[in-house]
Amino acid sequence: MAVLVNIILLVACLWHLLRNQGTQYGKPVVPAGQDPKEFAVSELQAAFDAKNAPRYAGALELALEVNVDPDKIPCVYSLQKQPETFKIPVVQRGSSVITAQLCFILDYTGSMKEQINQAEKSCRSIVEAVKAMKFSHMPEASVDLEMAAVGYNDWDDKTASLGRPVVSVYGGNEIKKRHDPNIGLDEFNLGGKFTKDTDDIMKWIKQPLGSGGSIPEELTGALIAASHLPWSAKERLAVVITDAPCHGKAYSNDSHDPFCDKETGLTCTGKPEVPLLKLQEQNVQVVILHTGNAGAVKMCQKLLQTSPTLIQEKVSPSETADRLVNAMNTKLDLSPLTYLMKPFTREGLKEVAFNHEVELKVGGETTKHRVGSDGLIWLGKPSSAPVMTISRPGNAGLDEWWEAQTAGQELSRSFDVDQVYKLTMPCKKREQGDSMV
Repeated sequence: MAVLVNIILLVACLWHLLRNQGTQYGKPVVPAGQDPKEFAVSELQAAFDAKNAPRYAGALELALEVNVDPDKIPCVYSLQKQPETFKIPVVQRGSSVITAQLCFILDYTGSMKEQINQAEKSCRSIVEAVKAMKFSHMPEASVDLEMAAVGYNDWDDKTASLGRPVVSVYGGNEIKKRHDPNIGLDEFNLGGKFTKDTDDIMKWIKQPLGSGGSIPEELTGALIAASHLPWSAKERLAVVITDAPCHGKAYSNDSHDPFCDKETGLTCTGKPEVPLLKLQEQNVQVVILHTGNAGAVKMCQKLLQTSPTLIQEKVSPSETADRLVNAMNTKLDLSPLTYLMKPFTREGLKEVAFNHEVELKVGGETTKHRVGSDGLIWLGKPSSAPVMTISRPGNAGLDEWWEAQTAGQELSRSFDVDQVYKLTMPCKKREQGDSMV
């Protein structure tokens, strides 16, 4: 019966796509003498009322071009699965060894003393936690863990005067020079190694801080260096610990240092998406633990657009060690079922999450909707910030391992084209000794 339902839904999805091909909508042309903003708003509302996705995408393109007030744009979201999290595990009996590599990517600028202390403290905690880990799908497995570290500051004069490197790698080299836009990216291949020697890497992590200049720091250079590490384990995790964004005007509204490019705000290392994608190609899960700085939040939202597997979390400095241990545990055990929800544009949709039920709470009112074959959630212009919960259809394989509902996610009341939400359905909690068949 479940197979038949899925076939019917697939046919409905194909029919919807074919139906929309009949009328082609591009960006609408503003009639002579009409106010562009008023016309764009009326086109958006008409498309929204008709639930016409192609027309809405064209009208949205115009609205963004003429700078329509975000409060006047009816919100439409696309809901997509992160397919790598929807793989049903096979229980593996017998002893086995999971190889794992963890790289700390640490901001060593002047405000990071507490976080660096926490990172050092977490090394031993992680090793002890890994030894005690039990996995429901591999009950007799053990973990063979190696660690590495990359440190970064910035190109400012004070950091240089303190003798601190711009980027350095445990077991490798460092960069200590003035900024030059002609420095090649190959210079950030600093070598480095992974180690099982906890005391040695703790000693390396406990190094003096630099300064940092303006708020954005040379995170991109550190990511490039991390992408050149000798990654080889089955499970690979890189954790950034910072309280600031990377360089680049597209990633924060913070003022930039004088050595940055005047137009883009970038340094010689370029855009962070490049090393992030390289790490992704190497099957390295990147986690950013930040303090909630507005620039860091905006940076993470920007990076999620091209690297949807990125995990980012606001963490107080005193919680850093605990969150590092949790990130390692999450990477090694089953990941939660993960959905991405972002404003609908002309961008092609992949792994559409149709036939899911959405519950919206706006003020004291609760409404329920079903995601159609187009994978879209037609939210509109809520009077206050809505809280959304998503429930998936029943599936015998998924039901055994994961919950069927996400936690409530508060959404922005206003339209934001850069906003990306991650919603997750956690693994089911198991008592010690529970068997899965």
